[in-house]
Amino acid sequence: MFNLKQRLYPLYWRLLTRYLNKRQPAASQVSLTQKLIFILPTRYGWWFLLLIVLLYLLGTNYQNNLILLLSYLLLSLFLFSIALSYQNISGLTIQAQKPAESFAGEYVKTQLSLSSQKQHKMLQFNLVQHNELIEQPELKHNVSFNLAVTQRGKYQLPRVKISSQYPFGLWRVWSYIAIEQIYWVYPAPADHVAANSSAADNDATQCIQPSGDSLAAYQAGDSIRHIVWKRLARDPANPVVRQQLIAPKAEPSWVVVPKLTGDALERALRQACQQLLALEKSGTRYGLKLPNLTLAQAVGPLHLQRCLQALALC
Repeated sequence: MFNLKQRLYPLYWRLLTRYLNKRQPAASQVSLTQKLIFILPTRYGWWFLLLIVLLYLLGTNYQNNLILLLSYLLLSLFLFSIALSYQNISGLTIQAQKPAESFAGEYVKTQLSLSSQKQHKMLQFNLVQHNELIEQPELKHNVSFNLAVTQRGKYQLPRVKISSQYPFGLWRVWSYIAIEQIYWVYPAPADHVAANSSAADNDATQCIQPSGDSLAAYQAGDSIRHIVWKRLARDPANPVVRQQLIAPKAEPSWVVVPKLTGDALERALRQACQQLLALEKSGTRYGLKLPNLTLAQAVGPLHLQRCLQALALC
């Protein structure tokens, strides 16, 4: 029985997704209205309804007006809770935020913005085995999901299930919404980049010499402030001065990913990602050359983001 359920679930989800895509296409902002809300009794709701039927049969069989009155009151409560459950979830507006980004193998944090003109209680959000219960969200609230993604690429946020059993737990009200929220997964940067992993152009260099100090023999005209006095005390006949080496200005660099496939391509992308992060950190102008795309040399967070996105789609 369990295996049969596992086999039928993908078919059920495909049919449901096809129906939902026609009923509510993906949008950057979605408001929960009657068109998007579904409602059915919970397990306790079915037992509650069975109790009402039994009380009604018992009251009519024994002609007991008190039992009949109790069954009518419970039925009224059961039906009235439909309106309460619907009102609790309707009117909620969900809006996408800026695209999230992360590296492969890490958690990517996506956020949705909630807003409404009224208070909502006991809302539950389900997304890819991630559940979050908001007991009483504010009129403006953000809900976040941490998604574990192992493959690089550009992803669309799957449908989010918003549900509630407020107020009595007799009815389950839910809605599957599609939000135009994308998130980027970049190649995981390599721990150690090989020196020859990316070929540079003839007019480009990727080497930055570290700065430091060196000692040289004292010559006439050298500033006495640079004399090493401790060494002069030990050897007065041979004074030395400290010379400061200035690192040369870094020249623009190119990060090149050759035309590869399979695991070799993934390793090259990881190495390129590590190089891009290092060049951005050093403030060096850099460009990216892919088999089908070339990004001009620049520097800055936006340029780094464009380069990483190109690696994710390579």
